[in-house]
Amino acid sequence: MSSTYQNLIGSHRDLSRLPYVIFWIGTLSLLPVAVLFGEMLPLLMALAVILAAIAYRRPQEAAAVGVLYLFACNILLPHSARFDGVTEPWEMYYWAIGLLIVTAGGVAGVGLRRVLAVPLSARVFLLAALAAALYGLTHGASLSYASRQLYGILLLIVYLGIALHSGDEELLLRRIRTFGSILAFCFLVYYIAVFHQYGFHKEVGFNGTEACLLAIVIFIPGVLRKKLSWILSAVALLLIPVLFFMRGAVLTFLMTLPIAVAMKVKSTKFKVLCWAVSVLIALPALYPPIAQMAIDQISRVPGMEKFLPPGIQDSDTLLERAIQLGAALATVQAHPWLGAGLGSDIEFESPTQGSRQVAFVDSGWAYLLQKMGVVGAAAFLWFLITVLRGISKDSVGLSACLVSAVVVTLFSQPVFFHFTSSPFMGSFAGLLLAAQHRRNMSSPSEHPIKAGAGFFSRLQQRFSRALSAGRAARA
Repeated sequence: MSSTYQNLIGSHRDLSRLPYVIFWIGTLSLLPVAVLFGEMLPLLMALAVILAAIAYRRPQEAAAVGVLYLFACNILLPHSARFDGVTEPWEMYYWAIGLLIVTAGGVAGVGLRRVLAVPLSARVFLLAALAAALYGLTHGASLSYASRQLYGILLLIVYLGIALHSGDEELLLRRIRTFGSILAFCFLVYYIAVFHQYGFHKEVGFNGTEACLLAIVIFIPGVLRKKLSWILSAVALLLIPVLFFMRGAVLTFLMTLPIAVAMKVKSTKFKVLCWAVSVLIALPALYPPIAQMAIDQISRVPGMEKFLPPGIQDSDTLLERAIQLGAALATVQAHPWLGAGLGSDIEFESPTQGSRQVAFVDSGWAYLLQKMGVVGAAAFLWFLITVLRGISKDSVGLSACLVSAVVVTLFSQPVFFHFTSSPFMGSFAGLLLAAQHRRNMSSPSEHPIKAGAGFFSRLQQRFSRALSAGRAARA
C-alpha cells in the first residue's frame, strides 16, 4: 500500500469523525441552556433523531449509541418517582420513545433480516414472550403493561442481533469511556445541586445499575491494559450507585473483580479461591440475614450515622425481593405454563408497605416466573446457556459483567427483561457471541446462530458414543 493511499485513508478517517465532534460540542453547549430553562425533553428527543442517523450510517456504532442514549436519559431526565417510588414516572415514556427512534436507525443500518438472525435459543425466548403477552392480554392484563414488558424483551433480542452482526467491542469500550465520563460528570453536577436539600440520600432508579454495568466493562480492560483514563472513567461511573447507596449495584461491581482474576490466572487453586471470594461478595446481595449483618457492622463505624440515609440500615428491600419470588412461585403453581402472562399483576405482602398488587416486579427471577411461567423460564435458561458459553478471557470485562449480572443483579432487578437495561444485556451478549464465532471460524457448528443447537447436538453425540462403547464392551 502506497504512502499516498495511506495518507488519504488517514484523512478520510479524520473527516469521518468531524460530524461527531461537532455534534457533541453542540450538544454539550446546549446542555446548560436546557437545564436552565427546563427544556431537557426536547434536547433528548433531538438527540435521539441525530443518534438514529449515526446508527444508520455507521451500524458498528448502533450498540453503543443505544446503550449510551438510554443512560443519558436516566442521567439528564431522571424519572419523577425517584424519591418516593409512587409518583407517575412520565419521563419513562419519553425514554422509551427516544430509544425506539435510536433503535430503528440501528436496525435500518444493520438490516432487519440480519438483526433477527440470532441463536435459536433467543428466537425461542422471544416466541415465549409473545405467547405470554397474548396470554396476559386474554386474561385481563392491560395492553399498556403487556406491550411495555414485551418491548423490553424485544429490545434484548434486537440489540443481541445488532451487536452480533455489526458490533465492535473496542469501539463500545471507547464510547463508554468518553461519553460515560461526560454523563458521570453531569450526574455529579446534579448531585451537588440537590445536596443542600437532601444531603446524602437514596433514590429509586435505574441509573445506578446502568452505571455499574458500564463501569465493569471498562474498568477490567483498563486494568489489564494499564489505561488510567479507562480506570478513572469507571470510578466516576461507579460513584453513581455509591452515592445513591445501591447495595446490589456496588456488590455486582465488586463481585466481578475476583471473577476476572479467576478467568485470567492459570492456577486451579487460585481460580477456586477467586470464585469462593466472588460467592462471599455476592451473599449480602442475595441473602437477607447476611445483608443485615453487613449493614449492622457498617452502622457501628463511628460517625457513619451521619452519612447513611434513612431506610439504608435494614435489608427490607432485599427481603421484599425474596417475598416476590415466593409469590411468583405460587403463581406458577396455579398457572404453570405461561404464568399469569406479560402485563399481569403480582400480589405479595411487602415488609414496609403491607399488601401490594403491582404490575412491575423488582426481582428478575420473580418477574420471569410470574409473567412467563415454566415455558419462559426454560427458554430463558437455554438462552443463558448459549450466551454464557461465549464467555472468554479475551473479553474478560464483558464476560465478568454478564456472569455477575446473572448471579447478583437479576435477583434484584429484571435486568434482562425491562427496557431500561435489556439493551445493555443484549449488546454485551451479542458481542461475546460474535467473539466466540471469530474464535471458532473453522467449526461450522460453533456459529453463534447455531450455538444453542450445537450444545444439544454435542450432548447427543456424546450419548451416541457412550452407547457405541457400551455395545462394543458387551460384544
